[in-house]
Amino acid sequence: MKKTALSAALTALLSACSQPLPLAPSQEASISPEAAAFIRRSRYTDLPAFIPISAGQILKARQQFDQSEDLPERALIQKFGLQVERQTLAGVPVLSIRPARVAPGLERTVALNIHGGGFVLGGPRDRSALLVAGTLGVPVISVDYTMAPEARFPVPIEQSLAVYRALVQQHGAEHLMGISSSAGGQIMLAMLLRAAQEGLPMMKAQVLFTPASDLSGAGDSAVANDGRDVVAAGPALRSVRQFYLGEADPKDPRVSPIYAQFPHDFPASVIVTGTRDLMLSNATRLFWKLRDRGVPAELLVTEGGWHGFHWEYDTPESQAALNASNAFLRRQLGDAPARQ
Repeated sequence: MKKTALSAALTALLSACSQPLPLAPSQEASISPEAAAFIRRSRYTDLPAFIPISAGQILKARQQFDQSEDLPERALIQKFGLQVERQTLAGVPVLSIRPARVAPGLERTVALNIHGGGFVLGGPRDRSALLVAGTLGVPVISVDYTMAPEARFPVPIEQSLAVYRALVQQHGAEHLMGISSSAGGQIMLAMLLRAAQEGLPMMKAQVLFTPASDLSGAGDSAVANDGRDVVAAGPALRSVRQFYLGEADPKDPRVSPIYAQFPHDFPASVIVTGTRDLMLSNATRLFWKLRDRGVPAELLVTEGGWHGFHWEYDTPESQAALNASNAFLRRQLGDAPARQ
């Protein structure tokens, strides 16, 4: 009886932790009906600090996430006529994603994708890779890095670096570009900084979707947008520290690239975020950091955009962001030098 009552109380507590996202009429007036509909059906779930997060819960959440993503990913593959094939590169599993038609002028370009998912969820067939392959018209090599809790920092960075090194040897850095989202942004940025330290040439350009450039939790939007975004700050940071970082210092530049010294030849970067994004400050601070180092950079901030809003390709906001980021990439990847 006592156990049943405790279980019921815990269920009620967790239910109370899940709330609809706020959307006032004045906020709805400035976004598309499709974006408003997504926000209305989304929930914000903040897990109290006294409720532990276990490795078993993470693995169960990963399985549920994979199941929920299967149909949307298949739909994008069909929509754009993509071909996907599992391969191994430099001893690391990857997914090759080929567009139905390679864009003129980008025939030699190859994109390296590092997926997001808080270092614990997701996979190489993520929507960011599929969307860029389909809309920009470039082949993508997507890294299937080992996630936490099976592996901790810096394993995903080292695996991604091995793949990058192989792609540089195969294609030349001048023909490479990057795609990353959220946690994948941390891995991509840290990997490129490692590559620069090793003397490897830099890829030509990259797009960073809602990148996690600071894992310490610092930033205005981590407070201001908590409760407005689809990601809750508290559980996200706890999970990152417990399962990915371990004893690593979140303000170590190797962990949080925002605190690193970027080389002047760092890849030209277009950064996509939104006004609701928990990582809006991560994106904004990264933009100014790159600008200060003379790196060509563009910051695209979408009105009402939540963390990872670009995944919802049926929204005008996603399509506009992809069109704008693709335009930046085409300028940088074209035959004529575009760095300014």
